[in-house]
Amino acid sequence: MLRIRSFILGLVLIGLCAATPKAKAETAWLGLVAGPPAGSETVLAADMASLFEKDEGFRVLPMLGDVGAGNIALLLNDPRVDIAFVSTDALAAAEAAGQNLSERLELVARLAPQEIHVLARAEIGSLADLASKKVNFGPEGGSSAATAAALFRALGITVEGQSLDAGAAVEHLKQGTIAAAVIVGGKPYPLVGAVPANSGIHILPIPFGASLEAAYLPTRFEQGDYPNLIQPGGEVATVATGMVLLAAKSKSDPGVLGRVAHFVEALFSRFPELQASDRHPKWREVNLAASLPGFQRTAAAEAWLGGRPAEAPAKPIMATAGAVQPASMPDGLMSKSDKEALFKRYIEWQRSKGH
Repeated sequence: MLRIRSFILGLVLIGLCAATPKAKAETAWLGLVAGPPAGSETVLAADMASLFEKDEGFRVLPMLGDVGAGNIALLLNDPRVDIAFVSTDALAAAEAAGQNLSERLELVARLAPQEIHVLARAEIGSLADLASKKVNFGPEGGSSAATAAALFRALGITVEGQSLDAGAAVEHLKQGTIAAAVIVGGKPYPLVGAVPANSGIHILPIPFGASLEAAYLPTRFEQGDYPNLIQPGGEVATVATGMVLLAAKSKSDPGVLGRVAHFVEALFSRFPELQASDRHPKWREVNLAASLPGFQRTAAAEAWLGGRPAEAPAKPIMATAGAVQPASMPDGLMSKSDKEALFKRYIEWQRSKGH
């Protein structure tokens, strides 16, 4: 039964977003590239896609990504990708490399800050203790790697960076082959929440200081966020980086503007639905009016926020043929409550289709 349930949960995005034999031929697809399988961004993408589950003419297709350089490249170059999750650290790194992204990309929405988790071995008492030790930053080009590199550079601490994915990094921590791992994502982050209390791993505090003021926000983890790692009444100081939804200013597909406008109209007008108790708690930290310095908003977002909601086409233009298959969701992706809520929405979607 557990295996069957895991399989069904793995098909949630397909149920919410994928084409079926009954789907109308004129359905338009908006490609939304999110984060890794264990990332909170992937849950947020599924929540967005669920807003369109009854829209016969328009669907959102979430795809796995890295929230970093890979997502930026897909957004700029892949005709199947219309909107991407991108961390502000990855944006800053790309801008520093001379990519002039502010001239090529525009803001759809600024999302909630993403907390920086530094998981460390028990014998590591502070960030300074990590000097010259092996610390996992995450896959090269990904948002965690960009944030980790920027963080340690700002702190003036030199470490031996590793490029494991987050799941593998936790296993290496348990084995003692690395000293710490940096994981960037909205709390509660499922992978961190799954670390056993007796594993010899703890969350290392990141004190906020002058060297971090320009790029990060001070915040904290509380016992309710990670009861397995934080004692009752306790808290751990940390910092957070930004997360944004971006669209490309110009692409070869003439239908992209219509798809983005349709997406923005539904997302903004139905935003209270995403802030309901059964959704990811990060939705309740989002301010749709928040800006991104140096970047313009999409015309649809600017119009909606200005009190003149842009009208989406009655029949949005179809996406380029040959769209990729929807990404599946591993069983460890979400918290139990998130799983139950999304599973319930999947069943309701099935019933509405007469399956």
